[in-house]
Amino acid sequence: MCIYKVYTKETGLVETDDHFDFTDLTWHRGDGPAIIEYHENGNIRYEEYWVNGRRHRFDGPAIIVYNANGDIIYESYFINDIEYSKENYHKELLNLKVQSL
Repeated sequence: MCIYKVYTKETGLVETDDHFDFTDLTWHRGDGPAIIEYHENGNIRYEEYWVNGRRHRFDGPAIIVYNANGDIIYESYFINDIEYSKENYHKELLNLKVQSL
């Protein structure tokens, strides 16, 4: 059985198994991952960063998948729900910084 911690705008933190319906909730957390799934050994299996219902992270990958030992096996980068390669993610961050000057 999977255990999840999910942060939403409507309810804050929800700790649940995989039988909870998140359909009508806005995933959101400003200070960490909004979705965390755990391996049976208690280590984190999966993290997703969401802001106002959009996959989004300025300081690293918005999706991270770990093996049972805690090693990262997959990363995916998003800004405002748009997926980027790692290289293009860093270019977009620079563009956004320049635009904000």
